Amino acid sequence: MFDARQIKRIEAVHGGFLYQHLYAVGCLFLAAKAGASAVVVERDEDIEIETGAQRVYVQVKTRSVPIMPSDIDDVLRRFSQLRMEHVEGRREGGARFVIIVNSSPSPALGAQIQSNGIPDDVSIQWPGHTIANAPAVLPPAWSGVPEAVQWCIAAAETLPFALLTPESLVWKLAGRVLLAASGGGPNADHAFRVESLPELFEQLLIQLQDFPSPPVHYRPQTDEPSLDADQRMRIIYGFSGAGKTSWASQAALHTSEKCAYFDVGDMPGPAIATSLVRELAARLVEQAPGKLQRILLPGATGGESLRALDTFVGQQGLRPLIVLDNAHRVPADSLRGLADITTHLRFVLLCQPSPAVQELEARLGIARESLLGWDIDAVAAEVDGAGGRGSAGTYERLRMLTAGLPLYVQSAAKIATSEYGGDVAQLCIELDAQTNTVETAQEIILARVFDALPVTMRDVVAVLSLSDIALENLELKALLSNALGLQEVAITSAIRTLRPSGVVQVFGNQHLKIHDAVRVLGRRHFATLNPTVVRLAQEALKNVLVESLYERRDTSRFSLYIRMLVTLGDIKTLVALAGEELFHEMGIGGEIWASLEVAAASTDLDPEQRFWALDGLVFAELKSGKADKLPQRFAAMEQLLTAYPLGDDEKLAYMMKRMLYQSNLGQADEVMASIAAMAEAIPDKPGHQRIFRYNAGCALWRLERYAEAEEIAREVIAGYFEVLGISPAQVIGKNPPALWPLLAKTPTVHEDVKHLADALELCAMTVNKQGRDSGLLRIHAMKFYDMAGAIDSLVRVGQDLADEFVGRGDFEGAREAIEKNVLPYVIAHNMIDRIVAVRSQYAVLLAYCGEHDAADAEMACLAPYASGFTQQQRREIEDQRVLVAQLRRRLEMAPRPVGQRKIGRNDHCPCGSGLKYKKCHG
Repeated sequence: MFDARQIKRIEAVHGGFLYQHLYAVGCLFLAAKAGASAVVVERDEDIEIETGAQRVYVQVKTRSVPIMPSDIDDVLRRFSQLRMEHVEGRREGGARFVIIVNSSPSPALGAQIQSNGIPDDVSIQWPGHTIANAPAVLPPAWSGVPEAVQWCIAAAETLPFALLTPESLVWKLAGRVLLAASGGGPNADHAFRVESLPELFEQLLIQLQDFPSPPVHYRPQTDEPSLDADQRMRIIYGFSGAGKTSWASQAALHTSEKCAYFDVGDMPGPAIATSLVRELAARLVEQAPGKLQRILLPGATGGESLRALDTFVGQQGLRPLIVLDNAHRVPADSLRGLADITTHLRFVLLCQPSPAVQELEARLGIARESLLGWDIDAVAAEVDGAGGRGSAGTYERLRMLTAGLPLYVQSAAKIATSEYGGDVAQLCIELDAQTNTVETAQEIILARVFDALPVTMRDVVAVLSLSDIALENLELKALLSNALGLQEVAITSAIRTLRPSGVVQVFGNQHLKIHDAVRVLGRRHFATLNPTVVRLAQEALKNVLVESLYERRDTSRFSLYIRMLVTLGDIKTLVALAGEELFHEMGIGGEIWASLEVAAASTDLDPEQRFWALDGLVFAELKSGKADKLPQRFAAMEQLLTAYPLGDDEKLAYMMKRMLYQSNLGQADEVMASIAAMAEAIPDKPGHQRIFRYNAGCALWRLERYAEAEEIAREVIAGYFEVLGISPAQVIGKNPPALWPLLAKTPTVHEDVKHLADALELCAMTVNKQGRDSGLLRIHAMKFYDMAGAIDSLVRVGQDLADEFVGRGDFEGAREAIEKNVLPYVIAHNMIDRIVAVRSQYAVLLAYCGEHDAADAEMACLAPYASGFTQQQRREIEDQRVLVAQLRRRLEMAPRPVGQRKIGRNDHCPCGSGLKYKKCHG
């Protein structure tokens, strides 16, 4: 499936084709009144209209800049060939040629038109300009797709049909034009006969009239499934509020297949077949004598009639789609019966969680498909449209709390606007803490599901709601056993009971978690449990997480582990982790730093722990650039070193961070004094020396002493390569999985790999500052950051690599660096704090690569996040928006190359595919 960015890019690329298809739709609406006999698409020209003794050939062109003479050269050559065929009698009747363009002519083309440089039988029509004696079958030229859609809808409204959905008809016809253009479907000869148009219009209207109207602004869900698929029977599964009906209604607008919608929620199972036949026969069978009678046999059962209908549509080569809403209320036997007696009808069952769904899966051997909810972009756009505000992190928190299910997001957005002044962050805090006073639709709807569970099941859900990640079966059993004292048999029975209700999600039969939307209710119930049980559950989850962190270094669990430590008040473990570099790579939240603040000031902790709490705070503040508290923190660290016999590691950490702070302030003399003092004080141990030398190199880089910093960085790099037992040459051409087995597995291998990556990055920066290309340094740094699990650093270096490619003029290389090496990590690791910066950079790269519409679309997706931007983010985004606009203008103003024949849109593609250029590489 395409992700949101790919979809937008495809839409931008194919905007011209959509304009052309809509123009053909406009011709269909005017054809009968204008006396045309047929409208043909993509046979000899974009559009060909037969009007008695004359044929009108129409070429449709869309441009973002004024039309140049070179834009129509190939059109005029093609028109010349067609004209000759009419003159020689190879084509009947007279010929007229029209070029429809969405922008006005350039001065050069205008002069050519004024000087009669265009053949007399060729006319050019652009927005606001109507050609003389224009054929009545031709709509006006529009400036773009939005104007085209509005014109077509207005034309559709004039048709004499009582049950008319104009917008639906327009899009349905556009889909039929697309199908005809490719030589498929009922109009495989590319032609629409005018006498058949009323029947076509009525047929398309009937197909759609029973579907509930989709939302005015429909937002696709993540990896949304297609309505049109080969399976005979499918189950689309989700809680009430998941958007199943809206998905089906929206998808029906854009499928070329015959389809119908039925809500079977209140229909007795045995009556479904009869009702389907009665409704479908009138739609799928032409109104001809005898056909309906052969299907609606007197005295036949519903099953017999449905089988007869199925046989008929099979003979016609049809495979209609039947959407059955609320199918979970129908007995599985009745739905199984529909599958047994039909071969050509296809069924899409919209179901809420229920035992009937599980039974149906088992009986039919099919697996349910779930709607996965909105992604963060859709959530942000919905909240922004409702008048709410929040940062990217806030929108992601809301998405997690609601599972992104459309109705739940909409409800929360409305409550945030009406009750919290638009402050979505405050609503999320209260939802998480269960202190909100206004219930959301999510709470109201899912309370019925939760309250129907037995008490023991509710306790199980409450305990499992502590985890927002999937747990393995053994981990889940350990958690429930330690928290609730349940035996393995009871735990297995509980999970089996919860699965049909949709409360538990299963991934690959090995991992389970509570559905995100249900977790709000689970956490509410958790707060009512006995305090002893609460503590046992939190301790049990912490132990499960720490075991997986040590055994598998599963960094996706680190954030939850930290949250458990804060909840339990395990300050000592938090302080110990604060000295770990991984701790600072995971984007840990603000509550962690508050815990370290408490630890640094606590007299209950020993001096060493207080020191490392301060060290963690200093590291974070140096990294973020927040320096206001650093002087007092250094003073506190120095006081601890003076008053207590702390070790070499503490002294080294203090001296290095103070040196880096001095370099940030540009205090060159103090930095050099610190380096000299550290050189004397550092133990003569290779590991300590490498760390000291690396930090000295960083300080020199900040002082702009780049040559000295580079020399130190290369020395450190060589040392780490030696420790890890590999050479730089062995890194070339190998990805991390292939590199890892080559490394010497020392006790500190993960730390050594991370430090090597740091040194490679430092070397790349010093080389660039001296005006040289960094070569493979950043690429190798990214590989080692990947192996170390240092994802934040990997993304940062990937962005710098893209910038370096831009500096070389290699825009495609920069784009590839972001697409292949940055965005996948940001998305996979849910790095919300980085997503806006990465995507705005990506938009700029799309513009550099000439994909201006896609770049604009990407920047537009970021607009709903603006309310949560810091001042610095706001400036950066605005600068990038300006740059994207400048790159578009630069392209529009660039002179066009002369002396080189353009490949015509209707010429064969030079790649040899046999297709027209516009259908292949055009």
